[in-house]
Amino acid sequence: MQAISLPQAIYDEIIAHARQGKPEEICGILRGRGTEAFELLRAKNIATERIENYDVDPQTLMKQFVFEEAGDEMMGIYHSHPVSVAWPSATDAWNAHYPDSYYLICSLEYDDAPILRAFRMLATFPDVDGEELRRVLPFRQVRRGLFGYYQAADRSTPRVLHALASDVSLPFYLVFTVDESGAVDELRFVEITEYRVEIGE
Repeated sequence: MQAISLPQAIYDEIIAHARQGKPEEICGILRGRGTEAFELLRAKNIATERIENYDVDPQTLMKQFVFEEAGDEMMGIYHSHPVSVAWPSATDAWNAHYPDSYYLICSLEYDDAPILRAFRMLATFPDVDGEELRRVLPFRQVRRGLFGYYQAADRSTPRVLHALASDVSLPFYLVFTVDESGAVDELRFVEITEYRVEIGE
């Protein structure tokens, strides 16, 4: 498993931010280069359902252009899961708009044992009949208008996905939204790759 590097101070700050924000999800961005982070910026969570979702405020996201002018980058985006595991949800997969950034999730499922994990999430947009997939796969509505199906790496892939997912690494989400009529509007695969988090000085 490849790794990303966080200074101890940033690791501690993410956990502190998560604890301060509980029961709501918190979020922020990390400035760095490649797999190394060296600055944390807390952000405002502007999601309407902050207990189970996050949306980094635009003013903070705009900082990435300041980073780039200095030769750095927005190497990471972090958020918390106040009561669930440190693994991307279908909503997280849908909201993964920055394929070059690492997504860090801090779980406070157990208050005295926080867990921080890092992922890359890469979306692809297959040219498929979304309604047909919706009929044959056990999609779950994860929030209003958003549906998700999770394919774990240790479970057999349904036959209907064999050809479609031949170029997609496991595990992945298949997520879609619906339009005003309730029909599948946009469907995407989101591959999930975990990275080890190494803590430095």
